[in-house]
Amino acid sequence: MARILISTMPETGHVYPALPIAAALTGRGHEVRWHTGPEFTEPVRRTGATWVPMRHAPRFEELMAKPDPRRGWAAVEGALRRLFVAPALGQLRDYQEILEDFPADVVLNESTAGLGPMLLHDLGGPPWARLGVSPLPSLPDSAIPPLSSPELFSDSPRVAPYSDDPKVREHYRALNRETAHVHLRGVTDALNELRATLGLAPVERAGWELTISPYLQVQTGTAAFEYPRDELPPQVRYVGPLLPPAPSAFTPPEWWDEVTAADRPVVHVTQGTVATDPAGLVVPTLRALADEKVLVVVTGPGVEGPLPENARYVPMIPYPFLLPHVDVMVTNGGIGGVLAALAHGVPMVAGGRTEDKPAICARIAYTGVGIDLRSARPDPDQVGAAVRTVLADPSYRRRAGEIRTDFARHDPPEEAAALLECLAVTHRPFA
Repeated sequence: MARILISTMPETGHVYPALPIAAALTGRGHEVRWHTGPEFTEPVRRTGATWVPMRHAPRFEELMAKPDPRRGWAAVEGALRRLFVAPALGQLRDYQEILEDFPADVVLNESTAGLGPMLLHDLGGPPWARLGVSPLPSLPDSAIPPLSSPELFSDSPRVAPYSDDPKVREHYRALNRETAHVHLRGVTDALNELRATLGLAPVERAGWELTISPYLQVQTGTAAFEYPRDELPPQVRYVGPLLPPAPSAFTPPEWWDEVTAADRPVVHVTQGTVATDPAGLVVPTLRALADEKVLVVVTGPGVEGPLPENARYVPMIPYPFLLPHVDVMVTNGGIGGVLAALAHGVPMVAGGRTEDKPAICARIAYTGVGIDLRSARPDPDQVGAAVRTVLADPSYRRRAGEIRTDFARHDPPEEAAALLECLAVTHRPFA
């Protein structure tokens, strides 16, 4: 039996991908403790894991409490410092206290949390694995569009398109090296300053490379929903889409028969779980499709006022019940919803410009599973035209079905658990 410590930021999109892993680990007889916020105590408990509190580690809202007035590279570098370096010391203190009576064999934390597990390991603690809950970022040797750019926090951040042209690929590789070693060098410097206070030697890794564990990266999704990449290190292991378990029971809304009747296309629109202003996607979608022969199913918080005749609203419908009946999903590009849609072969219309959403929306367009609106607040004409195109062109659903087939080759919880078991025994990087 191994002892596994899981650590996640207390946000739905960061906790839910780890739920099936924790359940698989406890089902295989391992002891799991989970370091996150108290609002997730019950979901953690249902996996068989034991919840432990965040005493010193900060939450996202604490890290981002003060708006950063800077723009360009200074803002990007500052944001990465706050996300990865600032939480590290508090995480380290929490982990050290937890390990006093729980000598973990492995620490697994998620890819948007801090670097506390790195510090813990380098001070003599167990090896650490990283759970990739977002698309893998561009690395210094990547020949794909850089994840970071000076426009990352602008009102309309630009995302460069993928290209097979060797000259463009080499250009992107040069940009990624420059980004890591010049524009984001301050992140490495800040980490090394912290390491010096702990008596640790400096590290040379830079930029997004810091967020990849040298031991094991458990990555949600598969390479089918990604640009072609030849530079990924061997410890990066795709395990398929890590989705929360389906509830055992579902009480459908009174209009559920309209969803299952299949007498008109069903369009699902959601604003996601973080940027939840319905004016972004929900309102334009309702206006765009009000006179169309479709059924629009809206979920999420904050939807008020009368709906068009062909629209229905409920705060939440579990995706395993809803998505089998959906013909097109209008999404803000949140990775959980996107992977759930692909797991059911549902094509998408995407509009999202915050966090990692521009990169996810760009992959939706690249892989042919949908249309990227390239706007977080598209006008109704844009949404309507995109939905009609996806409904009329079978290539979008065909391509989404191909990715669904690729996803179905995996058993994500069991694959992730087996990888963590191996690391717990060998304490060696995957090669």
